[in-house]
Amino acid sequence: MYYVLLFIHIIICIVMISSILMQAGKGGGLAGGAFGGGAMSGGGGQLFGGGGAATFLTKVTSYAAVVFFLTCIGLWFTARSANPIPESAAERMLREQQTPVPITQPAQIPIPGTQTIPATQDAATD
Repeated sequence: MYYVLLFIHIIICIVMISSILMQAGKGGGLAGGAFGGGAMSGGGGQLFGGGGAATFLTKVTSYAAVVFFLTCIGLWFTARSANPIPESAAERMLREQQTPVPITQPAQIPIPGTQTIPATQDAATD
């Protein structure tokens, strides 16, 4: 299922790229010259009509965008259900920090000329 959605997704990406690039922008775009709106007004303009190229390409882009988003959600869902989401390095560090670390007594370093007093339990808790 994943590879079928991936294939459809790639085809939709190609359709979206080509339909967006063929649309007429402020500078005329490819739609002007390709469909009879530019200096070369041949039979290409009759394929979609006078203003039909812009409307057709807008609809193609809109439908392709909807299918693109649906395939994105489908790919996410199939990839997530097949393999659980991997743990990131930050999540792994947080998990390791939450494990209790055994606390040990610090080492007693004797300082020359002073007397070291050993650590004792507090006897005041009778």
